[in-house]
Order: sequence, then C-alpha cells, then structure tokens
Amino acid sequence: MPLRTLPIADVQLIEQAEGDYFRRFLAGASAPARDALGIRTTRFGGAMAAAMANDPSGYWSKTLGLGFDVPLDRAVLAEVLAFFRESRTASGLVAVAPQVLPDDWDAVCAEQGLTLSSTWSKFACPVDDVVAGETDLAVRELAAEDTAAWARIIRDAFGMSDPDLTPMLRGVFDDPDARVFGAWDGDELVGAGAVHVVGEVASINTGGTLPSHRQRGVQSALLAARHTAAVEAGCRLLTAETGPAEGNPSYRNLVRAGFTHHYDRSNWLWTA
Repeated sequence: MPLRTLPIADVQLIEQAEGDYFRRFLAGASAPARDALGIRTTRFGGAMAAAMANDPSGYWSKTLGLGFDVPLDRAVLAEVLAFFRESRTASGLVAVAPQVLPDDWDAVCAEQGLTLSSTWSKFACPVDDVVAGETDLAVRELAAEDTAAWARIIRDAFGMSDPDLTPMLRGVFDDPDARVFGAWDGDELVGAGAVHVVGEVASINTGGTLPSHRQRGVQSALLAARHTAAVEAGCRLLTAETGPAEGNPSYRNLVRAGFTHHYDRSNWLWTA
C-alpha cells in the first residue's frame, strides 16, 4: 500500500511514545529482576536508550526517538554507544525515523560499525478513525494475578522464552498510564495486549494470541478495547509498529482497524 505523509510533529510524538513505553516496560521490573538481567535505562532529551546485559535474544538493548530534540550527529550517537558499552551489553539497536536521518548517515554508520539489521513498519490512527473489531471470546481488563498467563502468551506467540519477561510484564500493572486487556476462552487466557498512554498518544504493544486461537478476531477485539482506553485517557492518536507486510497478520489487523502505514523505520545494529 502507498505510504502516507505524517506531520513531523506527529512523527516525533509516535517515535518518542514508543521509546517511553519501552523504557517504562524495562524500568518497571522489580529491583532484583533489573539487577539479575542487567537492565539500565536513560534519556537523551525526548529520546531514550535501554540496555539488558543478560539478554541472549539481543532484542532489549536499543535506542528510540533520536533526532528530534537535537540533530542526530556523531556526538549524540557517541553518547548512545557509550551507554551501551558502559551497560556491558553485547549489542544494541539504533532505531531512527527516516525523516530525521542526517545526510551523512551512511558514513556515520561505517565509522561506528553499525550495520542494517531490520525494518519495522510504523502505523498511526486518529482515535476517531478506528474501526472496532469483534470476537466470540470474552474480552476484559487484566490484573497483576494474570501475569503468568500473559507471559505464556508472549512466550508461545513470539518464541520469547529467554530472558523470562514475567518481571517486566508484572511491572506494567503498576504503571498508572498503562492498561492490559485479554481474551478468554472459558478460564483460559488466549490473547492479550497492552496500551501505554504517553501524553496525547496511546501506544499499542505487547499483543499476542495463542496459536490455538488465531483467526478468531482476538487481536482486532483487543485493539478495540485498547482504543476505548485511549479515548478515556483523552488521547488523540494511536500508534503501533510491526514487521513488514508480507505474511504478517499484525500488519493486516492494523490496516483492518483503520490504521495507516506511514513509514518504514530501519534498525541498525551495533556490536561490542
């Protein structure tokens, strides 16, 4: 589908909202869990960086939201990479919106040893434009006692078994600006997803469905529940990110719900 232009002010909002919920997700784990996993977070103006030293997946060390408050140049990137080194992480992702990449970015990457790793599709939707979905399953808000069942969904849906995300998922329930909704088949939680409110933006994230219950409208209905939460919080925009379109059910779910694919954001890999 053709990509549509989003005002740069809204690009900043959705990029830094993603960074804010990501930072809150990791920082929300208990102190013993943060120590065991080697979690550190920091801010660079409206941007952020997070590091998890004991992370075999390499997913949880990254920086988001750079290039808006101040231009992304060699000095700013050097600060981010110094944070990764000080955190003793084996690698880190540098995710930058294409609208704020400097003209000499290829040269900067070559100097710092950054290599193109992956690309994510960024979506946004005004709250008034969301198309609600339905499922035949019961949908209701989750509480802290549902953490283990939510962790099972993330593990089975995404294959994220190491590190154990239970401490971070548990911390979401202590975040006053986050809510989690689930779909139930009787007493079994079969799908779940979170929404984090960051000012006028609601970030849709951490959603998954057990393989046994796919093709039943679970994520569409959970997206509708999170849309309602965003409206109640006074948000103007919903935002989400997912992988490329081909063969990606999350991409199709977002389009079906009225979201627009505005741009693709590349992730560059730094290794120690």
